[in-house]
Amino acid sequence: MNIISRLFPWAGGLFISAIFIDSLRFKFTGHPTPQHIFSTLKEWSGIGLFYPAGPWIIGLGELLSSILLIGLPVLFLLMNRAKLVAPVQFLGALIAIGIMSGAIIFHLFTPLGIETPVEWANGEPTAFSPALFYAACVSWVCALIILFLRRSAIGFFFGPKV
Repeated sequence: MNIISRLFPWAGGLFISAIFIDSLRFKFTGHPTPQHIFSTLKEWSGIGLFYPAGPWIIGLGELLSSILLIGLPVLFLLMNRAKLVAPVQFLGALIAIGIMSGAIIFHLFTPLGIETPVEWANGEPTAFSPALFYAACVSWVCALIILFLRRSAIGFFFGPKV
């Protein structure tokens, strides 16, 4: 296995985890940006689960993905259980690609749009940016590459049991 194949699951996982963990402070505190995003989806779809539960559900999924991409693999290496690193990173990337697929689809095919509010004054958005959409796209690609590089882990879950 060449150096890129060995290092990318860590680098890509770290990138995804940084995006996910940074967003938790917004999702878990009622910040206006996730409130706007999930309320827009609630109004568009008529599904009440989007807000106020949406930020919490997605945030917990992102936290779980981050733990599986970086946290547990580091712990397994420290415990000399390196054979468990690929399967947990595979699961973390699978969760990440699911979350980011939803984000990309909702940005592209709903009234949410690519640009979302990033600055607020008196409860009203004052500046918009496509940064969340771009971060979702890059995270999605990183997760896809990790899935490909860690594809041998599928045998861990579905291989013959002895």
